[in-house]
Amino acid sequence: MSEKTKRAGDDGSTSPGLLYAIRFLTLVAMAMSAYLAWVTLSGGAVAGCGPDSGCDKVLHSRWAYWLGVPVSLGALAVYALILRLSVRLGRGTTPVVQRKAWSRLVPCALLVAGAAIWFVGLQVFVVQAVCPYCMVAHISGSLAALLLLLGAPLRPAPEKPWELDEQIFLTTRVFKRVALIALAGLAGLVFGQLAHQPRTYRVKSLDVNSSATNSAHSSAAAAEPTQELARVQPPTNVAVHPGSKPGPGMEPPAPAARRLPIYGGRFQLDLEKTPVIGPPTNRWVAVSLFDYTCHHCRAMHALLVEVQRMYSNDLAIVSLPMPLDPGCNPTVTRAHPMHTNACEYARLGLAVWRAAREKHPAFDLWLFDGEKPPPLPATRDYAAQLVGTNLLNQALQDRWVEQQLKLDVAIYELAYRSGQGQMPQLILGDKVAVGSYLRDDLIKMLVEHLGLKGGPN
Repeated sequence: MSEKTKRAGDDGSTSPGLLYAIRFLTLVAMAMSAYLAWVTLSGGAVAGCGPDSGCDKVLHSRWAYWLGVPVSLGALAVYALILRLSVRLGRGTTPVVQRKAWSRLVPCALLVAGAAIWFVGLQVFVVQAVCPYCMVAHISGSLAALLLLLGAPLRPAPEKPWELDEQIFLTTRVFKRVALIALAGLAGLVFGQLAHQPRTYRVKSLDVNSSATNSAHSSAAAAEPTQELARVQPPTNVAVHPGSKPGPGMEPPAPAARRLPIYGGRFQLDLEKTPVIGPPTNRWVAVSLFDYTCHHCRAMHALLVEVQRMYSNDLAIVSLPMPLDPGCNPTVTRAHPMHTNACEYARLGLAVWRAAREKHPAFDLWLFDGEKPPPLPATRDYAAQLVGTNLLNQALQDRWVEQQLKLDVAIYELAYRSGQGQMPQLILGDKVAVGSYLRDDLIKMLVEHLGLKGGPN
């Protein structure tokens, strides 16, 4: 038997090929974890994963965090430790150092394997969505962990004292001890995620002067000639003395349109010509961008309606359908089965408001009921039942529907070009809140960023 073969087997050393495989897989898992951590901390979007995609659902769920810290950061630290310790398994390292490295590598491998089972189970059974980047990290990390466990020198300590300096081993007693350490770490991971509810939304100011937002604004202005998109002041009412009468050929002045400026005046929404939840004359106004086929949007819509009713005399919410469908949204480059017919659902919602705006709340209530929207033919039938077939057909042919839809997409595009593409979106003046939130979170945002005051009506 050659000395090389003896070193690779009899003394418990690890073969170079196995070490290279472990290091390669660990580097892949590290790269994925580092990328996901960077995206999470920067508030950006994952490449190739659009709003309401599997990546979006997983990375913006509560399970992407541990006590408020992105789990990808913890994974990155563990993978970095594995890579560093694997270097100590080289042939130039003494057996004593390698034994210490194995006593740390084994619990890391067990922790990685257990965490992978936990997170894959969460994606499949709880979130019911899969993040490809996460899966690559979990699979690579699990394979590296498996190779480590298979290559671990589980063997009794040598009987002769002088062999301690020549043998690499991990006794059963040590293995049980480090396994308990790994189990405790895994329990801490699970408990931390179950006990802490992280914030799943963010509020940001957009740089409306950036080249990206200027490009989005220019395309919006070209696509929507009937809406005021430049920075303009709301019209001023003409003062008329209460006792005076219009002169010959004079008509009483029409009431001034109320325009809501958003994003620093890049867009001006006429509240009399835009779908609104609540009286358009209310003092405080937020803007909701949603997609009827978006699961988070469906949950948030009911919450918005509830809070508006709580502040019925003070708050109005502009309700703008914004489909995540490439058929009418150029920011979406790939069709997703979940958002099939999203453009048509949006057109029907706008058409119902255009035909009989008093029927629009009933239409939204019906369409938002359940986890998914009803089939498109049933939705069209219900819309016709509410407003009448002739009025619905006329509204669908009205140019306003397409113009409003393009404007809604243009408003979204401004945030999308600034890296805020998550849906739903709630615009509060020059800020945008993306993600999902609880009722108290929503009220807090309205108070802090919109100026809403006082208690519920």
